Amino acid sequence: MAVSPEIQAFWQAFLLAEDELKSRPLRERVERANEILERHVSGLALEVQGQESDAVHEITATAHGDLERFPLLLQLVAEAPPLEHHTVRAFRERTKNGEFGIRMGDFSLDTSDLLVACGEDDGRIALQIRFDVEVPDDMQDHAQQMAYILLDHVLGEYDFAVKVGAVDFTDDVPDLEAPWTPLESFARVFDAHWRDVLGRTGDFPDGEYEWSGVTLQANNDDAVDTLVVSINRSANAVAMRADLVHALTLDLPVPDSDALSAAHAFQDQAATVLEQSRLGILTLVVTRGGRRRAVYYVADVERARAALAPLLSRDGIAADTLDVEFDPAWSRYFEFAIYGN
Repeated sequence: MAVSPEIQAFWQAFLLAEDELKSRPLRERVERANEILERHVSGLALEVQGQESDAVHEITATAHGDLERFPLLLQLVAEAPPLEHHTVRAFRERTKNGEFGIRMGDFSLDTSDLLVACGEDDGRIALQIRFDVEVPDDMQDHAQQMAYILLDHVLGEYDFAVKVGAVDFTDDVPDLEAPWTPLESFARVFDAHWRDVLGRTGDFPDGEYEWSGVTLQANNDDAVDTLVVSINRSANAVAMRADLVHALTLDLPVPDSDALSAAHAFQDQAATVLEQSRLGILTLVVTRGGRRRAVYYVADVERARAALAPLLSRDGIAADTLDVEFDPAWSRYFEFAIYGN
């Protein structure tokens, strides 16, 4: 992927200013660094961690949870040059101490004031939240916004944006048998639900994959549109893994049964190439309207393209047959994985 000139210009400007930034107090350094960033790149921000006396400070680049800005954020961090006084990382991390709070006007909200329960939302974790403190009527909306901020800090920017689906606030008194947890200690409950309930171990599956099939029909201009979908259930183990964020689709024409068999064989070979080197995994195949689309989730798009290039060349398939979409929440996969499970 070509580096944007705006990102290059930012890092050039930052390098020139780094010594001067180092001489400033941390608060001023953050303000000045963001002034430089805003001149070149919009929608992102920088935060600086550490103590004034530290020789090297960590810069966290954040998109404030905006998924649409994540590709830009990742590119900004990937293109960071060697720096003398700073290191650079992407995404705001989880707070190390879950006991904290924020204030808005005369109203304060602590992590101990929120009770949280997990549910499911099309492959993501749905959250139900109850205030365990009285919230004035005129502060209800503000309190919910404050709760979002606390959640972002407890779970971390990436997990909150990618792994969390619907968030519902309730006034109902919790069932004492329900797994309600104070937000201050919720992170470990969230991780356990992700791993043990949803089955997201983060490990590539071994052996034969478990596949299931579903046939769906939709009305399209008074005609019935049939989709035949094969879903790799074993891929769920690595769903939404932080490095497997790109949905790579290999779309082939299948005008007849011979072409369908050939496409099936070719897409399976592509899966073998990617999976043997842990570059990615085949997650589902959709046959519709004379085309067979195989969706792989890959870590490094350029490495995946390079690995598949000999295969494409051998069969005379154009490289632009591969379509890539940034999809950290695996929406392509869970669009169909919710069926027949």
